[in-house]
Amino acid sequence: MNQHPRRVMKTVLGFDSWTGGAANFARLVPAFREHGLDLVVLHIGSWGGDPGRPAREFKGDLELRDISHYGGKSIDEVLEVEQPAAVLFLSNEVFAHRAFNRYSLAAGIPTLLLYHGLVSVQGVASEKPYKVNPLSQARFVLERLPKALLRIWPAYGRALVKTSATREDWTRFVKDIFNMGFGRYSVRAAEDSRTTRVAVYTQADQAHAIAKYGQPPESVAIVGNPDLHAFGVGPADLGIAASAATVERSEIIYIDTGLIYAGMVFDGAAEFLEHLERTHDALRRASKTLAIKLHPDHFRTDMPDRIAALGIEILNNQNFVSRLKACAAAIVEPSTAALIPGLVGVPLLLAGYGKLSGQAFGEVLTSYPRARHLLDPSAVTDLLLEESRSFDAEAIQRWLDANSGPLPGELMPSRVAATIIEMIETAGASLSCAA
Repeated sequence: MNQHPRRVMKTVLGFDSWTGGAANFARLVPAFREHGLDLVVLHIGSWGGDPGRPAREFKGDLELRDISHYGGKSIDEVLEVEQPAAVLFLSNEVFAHRAFNRYSLAAGIPTLLLYHGLVSVQGVASEKPYKVNPLSQARFVLERLPKALLRIWPAYGRALVKTSATREDWTRFVKDIFNMGFGRYSVRAAEDSRTTRVAVYTQADQAHAIAKYGQPPESVAIVGNPDLHAFGVGPADLGIAASAATVERSEIIYIDTGLIYAGMVFDGAAEFLEHLERTHDALRRASKTLAIKLHPDHFRTDMPDRIAALGIEILNNQNFVSRLKACAAAIVEPSTAALIPGLVGVPLLLAGYGKLSGQAFGEVLTSYPRARHLLDPSAVTDLLLEESRSFDAEAIQRWLDANSGPLPGELMPSRVAATIIEMIETAGASLSCAA
């Protein structure tokens, strides 16, 4: 009896600093396997960013390996052991990721940077898309300094030496240490942050990838927004709540970005809670109620319990969109999740009060026809009334067409897989020509 030959899987090695981004890799696994790709993630959590993780573990079908799994090998030695067909990053500006990118490209291995959110919701045209809170930033830096001194900076310095870095590379190394220490955003990334290709959610971030990483336009793939599927937003939901009558509704939903965990804006949990309490009280006086969609980082702390004690309901992924469809508006900080209420069609109130006074927002959000800057939560009713009088269904539809990305969103992993296969085939063809 004839047997079909077994398909040989090509290994794609994901690289990350910790396991916190595992969900962004895990959703790719089924589609990757359908395309003949085996995704394994290497992380350096035991260097201090994610201590206590097993040397090898599984998150569903995704295999994660801490660098300790390799018995003391350096990251370049791990690359030699694994010899992947391609390398996948979710971010590529921190030094460890840049080191691994240098090693990969030097070895002729194509690399892909997959944006794990929509960057253009932030004010990334400036070096300060968020206000840095000095005390919070100092704590943020001091907590990470031992790891940087003992692990990260030596590993990156070694990569510079082994890949014959230029004087400009070394100068950028020193400059970036200071910029990161002061919480400054780099409008133009370092040369060794540039990967073979980049994959972004929507067309808005294509321009960002070209400008920030110096990518040629043809090297930036637009793969769709997986958050649409994660939150249960289908093509039929786009603009479904776009109605001037939303002003009559009572619930306002706050969408948080976890700024306190990045040393930004708030000086820790107490200030953030005070901010929410002020918002809650102001809305209550305006006969509105407040619910909140929290950033996942909060669920590693007691923050959800403390917020619930204020009488603020916490929404989850299952009820988030259904509540958006019935709400009066969403108060948002800059995040990918802030795009969802806009795609559903409700007004966006860009938080610019209290500690968020002067907060920058990206063009994706400010260009939404139903977006308004909220400078005082007690003025929410007047602001929504003004918005309802300028309601423009055609302008909203044009914005939806420009910012929803390729549909359906659940095919995003297949589009990423196709991009990687194309990279691998192009690299193989280049090697054949060189031979």
